[in-house]
Amino acid sequence: MIPNGYLIFEDESFLDSTVAKMNALRKSGQFCDVRLQVCGHELMAHRAVLACCSPYLFEIFNSDTEPHGISHVKFEDLDPEAVEILLNYAYTAQLKADKELVREVYSAAKRLKMERVKQICGDYLLSKMDCQSAISFRNFASSMGDMRLLSKIDGYIQEHLLEISDQEDFLKLPRLKLEVMLEDNLSLPSNGKLYSKVINWVQRSLWENGEQLERLMEEVY
Repeated sequence: MIPNGYLIFEDESFLDSTVAKMNALRKSGQFCDVRLQVCGHELMAHRAVLACCSPYLFEIFNSDTEPHGISHVKFEDLDPEAVEILLNYAYTAQLKADKELVREVYSAAKRLKMERVKQICGDYLLSKMDCQSAISFRNFASSMGDMRLLSKIDGYIQEHLLEISDQEDFLKLPRLKLEVMLEDNLSLPSNGKLYSKVINWVQRSLWENGEQLERLMEEVY
């Protein structure tokens, strides 16, 4: 039924077609009004599209003194491939990144305040984490200040503490509370090896870093 005499028509293919054409225009540099300089690489895009998906860029464009000219935004600490992946996502809603680039995409998404992408990348990293990579993942999450990831990774490390303690990097963990040794899931006969690791960790922190013992008992990120 057509209410009030209005013609109503929904073109289901229009959106996909328009998105594809917009991305093709971006790649060919047509009608672009944003020039991103990423570590010497130049990426062209459309201000309206980027402003819709990146609160960070929205703030920049909104304060641009020449809103009708070409905006120039420079990034010296992001990976050009990662930024290109985010541009493709902005135009197509499809996130496709090689596993080796996921951390770089996460970093770029964090900078551009693209929270959904950041969460997706974080969840992907968690899905790939094992005992060999847990400490490396934790260091990354800590450098990004991602408390959600840190909490999940710390839970994994605590659950697999015996296996992870065999690694040399175990003693480099920035956080270690002695009470984790007494968790119910760890049997007392197995704790001797773990206690030795903790003692070595405490000695290294006291002698090499000049830490106070009281601080070593606290959670430090």
